[in-house]
Amino acid sequence: MFELIRTLRIDAHAGGAVGEAAVPADHPMFADHFPGVPLLPGSFLLELAAQAAGPLCEEVTALRFGLERGAVLAMVRRAVFLRPCFLPATVRLTAQVRHADSARMIAAVVAAVGDAIVLRAELVMAMIDVPPEWSRVLEGRHERLARWNSAT
Repeated sequence: MFELIRTLRIDAHAGGAVGEAAVPADHPMFADHFPGVPLLPGSFLLELAAQAAGPLCEEVTALRFGLERGAVLAMVRRAVFLRPCFLPATVRLTAQVRHADSARMIAAVVAAVGDAIVLRAELVMAMIDVPPEWSRVLEGRHERLARWNSAT
């Protein structure tokens, strides 16, 4: 897993989250995308959107339905890449829950660099029961969220 998100503030009562990711130009996973003109691949931009929307959906599920479930990206709908995201970049991520039930959530996500919106997407998150053998995964999630929240 790569961790580029630096802050994430979740307001489960309002069904929203705002976060920020710092994306360096020299990260090894971007080495060939593209030499001389570093550009954040759209797939990574969607991954950042899911990393912001997932914890939001998990907290909304806990608050509204009293269930601890994990969010898994199930579908990307209406993703529009509005302009290239040149690196290095600080990407501001805003997520808002548009539909909530105990099995799935739909979150609208906007990614922006400065005043320029680079992505608008609607993410469908499957809300799954977390098996006991994933306890280390949950511990890591809680640690990341605490770190991201304390950085805001």
